Amino acid sequence: MKRTIKAMLIGAVAFMLLLPNSSLAKGITGGLKIGMNSANLHGEAMKELEEELGEELKSKLGLCAGGFIRFNISETFAIQPEVLYTMKGAKFEETILGETMKFTMNLSYLEIPVLVKLMIPTSSGVKPSLFAGPTLAIKLSGKTKLEYAGKTEEEDIEEMKDTDFGLIIGAGVDFGRLTVDLRYVLGLTAISEEAEEETKNGVISLLVGYSF
Repeated sequence: MKRTIKAMLIGAVAFMLLLPNSSLAKGITGGLKIGMNSANLHGEAMKELEEELGEELKSKLGLCAGGFIRFNISETFAIQPEVLYTMKGAKFEETILGETMKFTMNLSYLEIPVLVKLMIPTSSGVKPSLFAGPTLAIKLSGKTKLEYAGKTEEEDIEEMKDTDFGLIIGAGVDFGRLTVDLRYVLGLTAISEEAEEETKNGVISLLVGYSF
């Protein structure tokens, strides 16, 4: 996983360096961002699982990192494609015979959002913004992890789809070259290939970025 994250960051930096300096100085800016996900899964299949287990699924923390390009159409409007490595999934815990059993669904994707960004004009260097747009996520890995009584078992999720489509909505604040944004990624399609499964991703992300 560390190699995947490193490759993503190197690729994002290389992409920025290939852009013409004159374009970056004017209508196009680019940068890197990193942050944390609070991910969960929702849908009828998850509700049935919760009923069977008698436990609610809990949010799972994960990394989100990558790069972005911002096409500044005007002072208040921009188009911002991104390429992100993002960790999703969910977990639940239950105490059995005095031991805590942890079951985690670890999903990782290469996510490619295309965001429409509305910047709110201010008289200072602090610029709030609102954004929304579609996102395509390409599966990198999907595993389940079971931990109990000092033992750990991991298995691949065989029926996981190769792609996931979603919608991103969020808000952010720019402090010069530094930007902070909070977003919600709503999965629109089921992540399982099984027809009866309706499990979808849901992720809250807090990201910090730096523009070159």
